[in-house]
Amino acid sequence: MQHAAAAPAGRYGAPARTRSRGLVVTVVVVSVAFLGWVVWAGLGAAAPDVRGEVTGFRIVSGSAIQVRVAAGAGTGSQLACTVRALDRTREVVGVAGVALDPDTRAGRERWVTVRTRDRAVTAMVGECVAT
Repeated sequence: MQHAAAAPAGRYGAPARTRSRGLVVTVVVVSVAFLGWVVWAGLGAAAPDVRGEVTGFRIVSGSAIQVRVAAGAGTGSQLACTVRALDRTREVVGVAGVALDPDTRAGRERWVTVRTRDRAVTAMVGECVAT
């Protein structure tokens, strides 16, 4: 019967050590942090954006513009939006507020008149908040 000969001392290096405790702790911490980020990102994506959008406008005069604002898709609550009128240099020349209610046909889209200090050429919806 033959016995396997032992490897010569120092020839193949030290025997492999088991994984250190620090490496295991690091992997666990990184994994938990990644899982927390995935849950946070998923919950953020599940909540729809609260927004309004300009669907049309009419320049009434050099001191007023009428803007048609609609509640954005996925908006389920009532909104209070800020409408900004802009001149040809994209400077804000007027601001007005509008309330939208996506649950009713009449409140889903509304016209708002924005008084301006100079002639406006376009409009945009600034900030919308759920009320």
